[in-house]
Amino acid sequence: MTKDPLIGRLVDARYEIVDRVARGGMATIYRAHDRRLDRMVALKLMHPHLADSPDFVARFRREARAAARLSNPGVVAVYDQGSLDGIAYLVMELVEGPNLRDLIASGPLTVREALGLTAQILGPLGAAHRAGLVHRDVKPENVLLPADGSVAKVADFGLARAVTEVAQTTTGNVLGTVAYLAPELITTGSSAPCADVFSVGVILYELLTGVQPFEADTPIQIAFRNVHEDIPAPSLRVPDLPESVDELVAAMTRRDPHSRLDDADTALDRLRQIVSTLSEAELAVKRGGATGSVRTQEVLAANAEAARTAMLVTDGTESDADAAEAAADAATPGAGLRTVSLPIGSIAPDGAAGGRDGTTRALDRSRLSRGADTQNTQPVARHSARRPRRRAVIAAALLLAAVGSGGAWYFTAGPGRTVPVPQIVGMSAQDAQDAVEAAGLVWGAPTRAYSDTVPADSVISCSPGADTRLHPGQAVTPVISRGIEQKVVPDVVGSTQEDATSAIVDAGLTLGAVTKTYSDDVASGMVISCEPQSGSTVDHSSAVAIVVSLGRQPATVPDVTGMSVEDATTTLEAAGLTLGTQSEAYSDDVASGMIISSSPASGAEGYHHGDAVDVVVSKGPEKVNVPDVVGMSEREAVTALEDAGLDPQVSRVMGGLFDTVHSTDPSAGQSVEKGSQVTVNVI
Repeated sequence: MTKDPLIGRLVDARYEIVDRVARGGMATIYRAHDRRLDRMVALKLMHPHLADSPDFVARFRREARAAARLSNPGVVAVYDQGSLDGIAYLVMELVEGPNLRDLIASGPLTVREALGLTAQILGPLGAAHRAGLVHRDVKPENVLLPADGSVAKVADFGLARAVTEVAQTTTGNVLGTVAYLAPELITTGSSAPCADVFSVGVILYELLTGVQPFEADTPIQIAFRNVHEDIPAPSLRVPDLPESVDELVAAMTRRDPHSRLDDADTALDRLRQIVSTLSEAELAVKRGGATGSVRTQEVLAANAEAARTAMLVTDGTESDADAAEAAADAATPGAGLRTVSLPIGSIAPDGAAGGRDGTTRALDRSRLSRGADTQNTQPVARHSARRPRRRAVIAAALLLAAVGSGGAWYFTAGPGRTVPVPQIVGMSAQDAQDAVEAAGLVWGAPTRAYSDTVPADSVISCSPGADTRLHPGQAVTPVISRGIEQKVVPDVVGSTQEDATSAIVDAGLTLGAVTKTYSDDVASGMVISCEPQSGSTVDHSSAVAIVVSLGRQPATVPDVTGMSVEDATTTLEAAGLTLGTQSEAYSDDVASGMIISSSPASGAEGYHHGDAVDVVVSKGPEKVNVPDVVGMSEREAVTALEDAGLDPQVSRVMGGLFDTVHSTDPSAGQSVEKGSQVTVNVI
């Protein structure tokens, strides 16, 4: 295999490329060492053929800046951007570990594992939706699972949009992506946060079943089915799946975007509500088949705590059935020991039912199993009618026992009376207090917390939650919003890039795009400016972009010899230089008014924009006046002419009998070029 020529290359005098991690349809990912901060990063280099599109390059960088604005532990952070040999690159957080596609390849997951991973995907998508961004390409390949067990991370925010605006997806790329596209993305190209919810719903289906909802030979056939068919209930493949999980998948993947869950935050709230109703047995349901590789089991085990946190589930949670049993014991003396008689047929089979004679009878489990199998063969069947939950049995028993014993008063007007906690989330604090007190409950001492989504002085949440039944006079404790937490942008102008980064992070903000440019006034490596400006008050989730100086821009001294002063001035200015001192000198080779030489000479290094270049301008050949040597002896005349820089040529008349100069040619006083011949006539 040919070695990648970029391995070992140093990018921007900072990022040393170590090896290649992956190659996709849009870019190649490299592992690189950030020498400046001494850390490993991921360097994503755009494919050269995409660099020919100015629109794509601009969108690539713009979308990278948008992704950098997201401050969420579940988003792969973008640290830097630049270009290498004219090709755009991004520097991102390096996530060591598999992606979700690797995990799915090992087989279906339990309900707990599938919902835990789904909750971790919805978290960062919710942050994106609140920031006005739609991912548009949510798929298992874009969900990374850190080997250290920290929260799963979603990658490539916004980049898919840049790709599709340059060219429609290619055959090699569509098959892995089209299964997750919302119908409206396929039919009209329009997108909203609910399109991302659809994609996550398909991923949840795949986590539960181990397969995609639709199979076909070509991408267009899958796209057609996405548009024209509802996502099937996962319980058709996982018979014991809780009905509420089926309903969650359906709510997330409705074909009509207006009927679908609005955004990731809404979907996450629905998921958490469902988790709170599931028993341990229901959370452990898993489709039969592969148990996954050892590596898969290690990843899931490491991720378990992050999943638990994302679902707001803690160990020791009391199941609904257990709660019902406890309520029965508290409401009716001896209820835990009493046998309640129920008419046959009043409750569907669940392993035990009341006989007509008032005794408790066991059901034929084999017959029940056969009945369930028969029901499963129906293509549209859902096991909600197959067997009621244990809590339904207990609730019905409690109700009949209470009515039969004359206990209705106990629950409607007596000590057992309860009222539901009103829905107050989103209300103003005053309206919420009025609603709680109107229900006969007590307004507990509020706590206050910042919120990115709930306006100031409105209710973020309450404990107990809405619809929980309490005895009159019990307290409902609210959490009131302080609004979006505000931070002050620190003064980083004039600081080094490292110090500026630390100051921004210490201020509770995130570092945004880092742009580098030349500056005549600011030393290399120092911050020229930031946006928002220092001293500004901004939302805590804001990113601060900085402009870092590369120092003075280097300049190459051009060759201006032989040019006129005017042409030399124009040439120097085009190179970022200025014309300096002009001196003059005679030249036998360079015409008058033309440049003889420059200082520094052409090609000299170490000079920068704005530096001056001195020139020597030719005065042409030097002139001398022919001296008057008439009457001198031949020797005297020759000496005088040579001293004047002329070339004497002697002509003797009649042999130069008198050794006296009679005349010269040119004659005395004429101006001639230095070195010219002068004929001396001697008689």
